[in-house]
Amino acid sequence: MKVLKHLIIIFVLLLPMIIFGVPPYVELNDLAIIRGVGVSCGKEVNLYFQEIIPTKADNGITYQYEYYQGSGKNINDALKKIELKTKKELYLSKVKFLVTNCTKTNKINKNLKLDDIKVYHIQEDVIDYLKKIKQ
Repeated sequence: MKVLKHLIIIFVLLLPMIIFGVPPYVELNDLAIIRGVGVSCGKEVNLYFQEIIPTKADNGITYQYEYYQGSGKNINDALKKIELKTKKELYLSKVKFLVTNCTKTNKINKNLKLDDIKVYHIQEDVIDYLKKIKQ
């Protein structure tokens, strides 16, 4: 009887894994943690990502940045081009700000699933302004 109880408990605990599957495991080194997003509108949409790379130094942790760029007819095309270029998986949950010269940012936020971020509407070059922000 005890063996049957144990089997039932094990089955109940494993049931969610059977139904929903095991989430994919991604190494932290294989993630591109995106801190800032830039969007430039014109004939084509240019999309820029600012990846934050923490590095250990003698006086604590310092941050370096790497930039990704893609362009296309719309945001989704530019995003697909960036995903194809980079070997890392893009992690957009930690985005802190958006730099853009576009008039409407609702579509950008919706397509990239960005919530509660600071938006900078600028008239100058988006990538230059994105590189200036070191918060």
